Amino acid sequence: MRRLLALLLTLAAVPPAFAAGERVIRFDDPATYFPAALGKQIDVRFSPAFTGARLPRSDLNRLILSELPEGQACFFGADQGLDPDDPKLAGLARPEQGDVCVPRAEVSARYVPLEASGAPPSPFYATDKLACSWHWVIGKGIGAWAESCKFETGSWEVQYDPQNDYFTLSVDSSSAYPVLRQFHKKPEDGPEVLLPELRKAGLIPDDDLCQFAPAENQAGPQGWSLWEIVPVGSRKEEFEQLPDDEMPEPPCGEIGYAVDYVGFFMISNSHKDRVLFVNLGQDGTMFDAFSIALF
Repeated sequence: MRRLLALLLTLAAVPPAFAAGERVIRFDDPATYFPAALGKQIDVRFSPAFTGARLPRSDLNRLILSELPEGQACFFGADQGLDPDDPKLAGLARPEQGDVCVPRAEVSARYVPLEASGAPPSPFYATDKLACSWHWVIGKGIGAWAESCKFETGSWEVQYDPQNDYFTLSVDSSSAYPVLRQFHKKPEDGPEVLLPELRKAGLIPDDDLCQFAPAENQAGPQGWSLWEIVPVGSRKEEFEQLPDDEMPEPPCGEIGYAVDYVGFFMISNSHKDRVLFVNLGQDGTMFDAFSIALF
């Protein structure tokens, strides 16, 4: 019996064979921007040492990345084999939150990347690993990885609108709304040069009380700067005086700072003639903002 138990423990710690074309990315890889995957599903592989001590197998599918504290990656996965109530995960689990936080060096994302001409490898995560697939979508001088998803609510697609020079998200080809816009400026100008154009288009209020500022609550990958349009002066004072228990309207219009969704502007260090506005909504809008390529 002891020999059988020892054999089983040994087998559990043996790394599985790589699938054809499979790529494995450790969560401590400094070249990968993991925050893009927060709230998304990931197929993961735990290290042999971690598996042998705490898990019945090393590969778990469709875990949801919940948080990225310093040096850790946290996942929801009770139904997938990562149960926060498991005694073997004591000290790592957060039962009150329902997730498990593990050292980044002990866990990797695994997937088979897709390739497209002029594109970086496809993202390692998905909104839903079973219902969604990645596609490289191209617009005027811009490309990005976007998902096509078939949910009970319908077929969700990201498509380029050449007339308006932006990408939209639609459900069953209807009710399309912009999720990725691009604006043009001179490389030497700051983003504030766009304010008159945005006011004229009705995207922000037609006054001087909304201005560009570096994004405070959203960090981007290396090579990009992130910006927001935020209220200033009397509009800022009025906004800060609103009750905390109410959901306020965005003080700076459709593409300005908002409390109830994630939206920001991006400027690439290598393409300073372009300013992108990314609308990630409340739960993501089916494209990877940090896979964007400009050309």
